[in-house]
Amino acid sequence: MVDDKKYNNFSLAGLFARKPGQSSLTSGLLGNTDALIGLGLLQGAAQGKDLFSAGMPAVLQAGKIKKTFQTTLPKTKKVYDTKTGTNVFRTEAQLRLEPDRYTGQPFEPIGSKVKRGQENTLFGNYTKDKGVQGFNQSSTQLQKMLKSFEEGTGAGDVAGIFAFMKTLDPNSVVRESEFQVAEGTGGSKLLSFEKAYQQWKKLRKGERLTDREKDNFKSAAIGFYEGELSSLDNLRGSYSGIIKNQNLDPKNVFVDNDLRPKNIMLNNKKIRTPAGATLADYKDGVYYWKIPGIKGFYKADSRGRSK
Repeated sequence: MVDDKKYNNFSLAGLFARKPGQSSLTSGLLGNTDALIGLGLLQGAAQGKDLFSAGMPAVLQAGKIKKTFQTTLPKTKKVYDTKTGTNVFRTEAQLRLEPDRYTGQPFEPIGSKVKRGQENTLFGNYTKDKGVQGFNQSSTQLQKMLKSFEEGTGAGDVAGIFAFMKTLDPNSVVRESEFQVAEGTGGSKLLSFEKAYQQWKKLRKGERLTDREKDNFKSAAIGFYEGELSSLDNLRGSYSGIIKNQNLDPKNVFVDNDLRPKNIMLNNKKIRTPAGATLADYKDGVYYWKIPGIKGFYKADSRGRSK
């Protein structure tokens, strides 16, 4: 006789238990022919059948069950998904549908990693430099001033003078008291402060700046900006030796608010803008640059695109 307690220990959980490497449909007893036959023998013995009578049906039944539940799943392989940046498992059919998306795990050569680290270090030092930070603010204020004066309104004139003061001194809070302090003092920069204060008083009375007055502000601001560009080029020059010796990319280091075009077209060739380029004029949204080696002016918009 079969031990009922032992027989009852067989459960559906054991029948369908999943083993490592098996799919859910071919796991547990359903994935093991010997176990299926053994289960049939136990069932036959429980019904009082002899070993042969219980064995043959068990063998046939085991084969049918396994054939029914054993499903051949498509094989997958581990690939790198360039869209999500993760490793995934995909079938050959899926890989054929998107051959450019799935690749092997990307590998960055040691040399590239070192180069990137050097560029990041120089970039951090460059952007934290006080001179670069002051230049960035001056560039922003110069753009504001030039655009404000072109509005042809009283509000535009006021905004233009405020921006002019910021161009001269990015750290200025532009209070009326600062105009008063500057009034009557010497030096070209302070003289410009004095002129700005005089125009400020004019605007407070509801008067407007004349075109000639606006041109004077523009010329003064551009003149000071040329000095800022010269200082920036000198700073870049101190980095250039390291960049060249280490074969680094200057575009990954010199990130600032330089209004000059990054590249220019010369003799139908695109080249990097030479150092020493300065702003000559501005009108109707177009910047006129003096570039070494090029006759006349090179015209570009605020994004450095040639006009």
